[in-house]
Amino acid sequence: MTIDRCAACGSSNWSNSGHCAQYELATCQECGLTFTRNPDYSSQRYLSAYGQSQEPAPVAEEYRYVYSMPAKRLELENLAFFPPAPRLTLAQRMALAWLKAKLPAKVAVLDYGCGSGQFLQALRRAHFRAVGVEVAERLVRLLRLRGFEAIAAAGPDFPWRGEVPLAITFFDVLEHFPDPLELIEALKGRFSGVKILASVPSPVRSDLLMRGERGLSDFPPNHYLRWTPQALVAFFQRAGFTKVTVELPSPVGSELMPGAGRLLASLAGSSRSTAGVSRPGGEAALRIGRLGATALLWLQRAYQVSMDVAGALRAGRARRMGASAHSMLVIAE
Repeated sequence: MTIDRCAACGSSNWSNSGHCAQYELATCQECGLTFTRNPDYSSQRYLSAYGQSQEPAPVAEEYRYVYSMPAKRLELENLAFFPPAPRLTLAQRMALAWLKAKLPAKVAVLDYGCGSGQFLQALRRAHFRAVGVEVAERLVRLLRLRGFEAIAAAGPDFPWRGEVPLAITFFDVLEHFPDPLELIEALKGRFSGVKILASVPSPVRSDLLMRGERGLSDFPPNHYLRWTPQALVAFFQRAGFTKVTVELPSPVGSELMPGAGRLLASLAGSSRSTAGVSRPGGEAALRIGRLGATALLWLQRAYQVSMDVAGALRAGRARRMGASAHSMLVIAE
């Protein structure tokens, strides 16, 4: 498969942007999207992170915790006495505020690629009907144990019951598809009038703008696309949306400090829930109990809050340099 047109605006005016292993990268001269010309996308790669596939994972070993962490967090939440409320990204907070302002309570909102269900929890607290779609059946089982309505699916033809969703959210999902237009058009056609709210990595996020750092996870076969605000507008207009808004929230301190995800992943590496869900990879498991699970989750929350404070000066300097938060938000109506 070779892509000769921009996946966002459809232009054939692009230039080569180098290679990553066997992948050829190109940048559109019209909207700035960097796309993969010879993608080999497979949902099975993501399932491998949950022990459901034998294909190689989409990221190197040092980044595997990004995909194993959602299941570990859900296991801990199922064990904990009282887990902390979800800590949303800045893009998720903006999306939730928009949904609360624009939609009536109790309507359905679909979170596509819902992961550990952080946004599902926020939607439920805001009195929406929160429904998640996730490719990993293991995550879906854990979400259902927490009382969430979750669907295991890898495409737009998943089963649906009840009133159609008025909004669909995608948080850090669209960059993983080499050409997401078919998916968005299928969902738009299936759920008439639906609004789309999506976040993708920002091209002016602080680590990239200030230090030029681009981790291995930002390359194929993990990220096939690198979006710009102009590319997001062109893409959703091409998909038939008439009003498209892009927001670039300012960074917070914790985004410029060592992350808590790897910390919690290592601390929870030997933990196991009592849910009867086997751990991937055949690791030896140690029961830490409900008290231990509660402590680990609150430790992560305390660490994140402390890093917001410790990194406040760095965040302020990044804002003055024009840096944004890690992800930007697009709202398509």
